[in-house]
Amino acid sequence: MKITFHSWLKTAIGSDHEDIVLPEGVITISDLSSFLGKRHLSAASIFALPEALRYVVDHRYVTPEHVISSADAIEIYPPVTGG
Repeated sequence: MKITFHSWLKTAIGSDHEDIVLPEGVITISDLSSFLGKRHLSAASIFALPEALRYVVDHRYVTPEHVISSADAIEIYPPVTGG
């Protein structure tokens, strides 16, 4: 599964993307967020709030309850501010 991180999230993680094998028990976007929080402690606080992030799966926005598969391409956008 390819995961792409955007904005300041890629800085916090140290990469703009990663390829992972979908772990057993990770079924939804919310599960994935929890998994990523344990994997990337520098961003654990934001991954602990999956509803604060925006997720795109295969070019469409989805909610944290969305069921994922290992074939999905996922993009994660953190909250941003503008001015």
